[in-house]
Amino acid sequence: MAVLFSYLAQAVFVLVVLSFGLYVVLELRVLLISRKVERRKLAAIAQAAARSEDPFFPPVSVLLPICNESAVVERLIDAACRLRYPAGALEILVLDDSSDITSQLVLARAQRHAADGVNVRVIRRQDRKGFKAGNLVHGIQQSTGDFFAIFDADFVPPEDFLLKTIPCFEEPNLGFLQTGIGYENRDVSFLTRFQAMEMGHQQYVTVGLSEDGDMASLSGSSCVWRRACVEALGGWNASTVTEDVDLGYRAQFGEWKYAYLRDVVSMSILPETISAFRVQRERWGRGLIHSAFKHVGQMFRQRMPVLKRLHAVSMMFSSVLLASIYVLVLLSLPLNYLVDFDQDVFNWGALAFFVLVTVWSLDNAFGARKGARLEDQPSLALTLWHNYLYIAMFLPMAWYYFAGGIRALFGVYGEFHRTPKGQDEKRTRLPRINAVLMAGEAFTFCYSLIALGVALHERNYVLVPLNLTVCVGFGMVVFWSWQEARRQPEA
Repeated sequence: MAVLFSYLAQAVFVLVVLSFGLYVVLELRVLLISRKVERRKLAAIAQAAARSEDPFFPPVSVLLPICNESAVVERLIDAACRLRYPAGALEILVLDDSSDITSQLVLARAQRHAADGVNVRVIRRQDRKGFKAGNLVHGIQQSTGDFFAIFDADFVPPEDFLLKTIPCFEEPNLGFLQTGIGYENRDVSFLTRFQAMEMGHQQYVTVGLSEDGDMASLSGSSCVWRRACVEALGGWNASTVTEDVDLGYRAQFGEWKYAYLRDVVSMSILPETISAFRVQRERWGRGLIHSAFKHVGQMFRQRMPVLKRLHAVSMMFSSVLLASIYVLVLLSLPLNYLVDFDQDVFNWGALAFFVLVTVWSLDNAFGARKGARLEDQPSLALTLWHNYLYIAMFLPMAWYYFAGGIRALFGVYGEFHRTPKGQDEKRTRLPRINAVLMAGEAFTFCYSLIALGVALHERNYVLVPLNLTVCVGFGMVVFWSWQEARRQPEA
């Protein structure tokens, strides 16, 4: 039996290493494309829009789906009402699902702008069926625009957002368009800076995916959709908590094109507490993993060149790959007793894994800094230390995605926990899953500390880097949870 478990553990290890290796190679290719073509592409789009002889001002509906967002909703409505666009072709719909003071703030702010001549309306539903997806579907049924510009509650679009994005839709097959996202609170703490870098990396990678014509996973905010595309796809699907990713996949499978304009930037707010962050990432992981398996069959039925199919698989299942890293964490202790570390095969496999992690960490950090537009130039030693901490934070994320994947496996698809913004973040009651995830963090930290001690005692030094990094990553989130608990009585 021990031999069977040994072979099984090694097979899982090899599978994760091979999958990770493919992911790293494909990501390096996309980053090289991003670096070469980003400026040229953005300049070409800007020049094309400037050369347009006939004004292109189709009717646009700005959709603002909100739910209990009292801390940020007023500035969102103000920003939407400042958008520059012909007044007769623009309507702003505040899709209010709130059950608190937010509704009063929304109504007062909308009435103020309506008195100034802005075409802004507040739309409410009798219940929250379908959560955000249901809210959007209900909203477009009340809308008149040929295009939908969508902004979540914590976003502030630039005034020229529509003037820069709508001209791109003169191309008839362009179904949707994504723009860049900046984060006004990115330097509040290491946690917010990590999030800005991680999502900045995703944005920078999307530049290359868009240029190469590969599938991409796009955000559901700071984006524009063609009405004909949304209606042809049947709208947003409430069966998943990542309704934006789901609709984006369906659009790309339906031969609709997408565009990505990274230099059109809306500002947003990142979660500042570890509780809000972990709940958000579990939801993202659950939705992304569910969407990947939901659409994998359709992806393989699509006609694609081999390289584009590899990119599609890599992109769709990157969330599964991240969750599988947590499986390696769980294997790190039994591996001490199941594997003969004198075997060259295992040692070479472990070496390959750590080399891949090093390469990935460097290219990830490069893309993250470019995507997050970080201009500071710390010393080499500080850069390496920050890069190590940045990579270590992906291990707690692996736990959140693993937990989300397990919940998706048991059919928990639609349980939606909104991410509170601003001051609401500190006074919003947290869902039960937060306590489960927090307990998992404490368990994993202690488990990896034991695994680290066993590896040192058994002189299985090949496991030490993984165990040590797990302790660092989970140690950070456990410490932040302790700090948050100490501040709670004062809130």
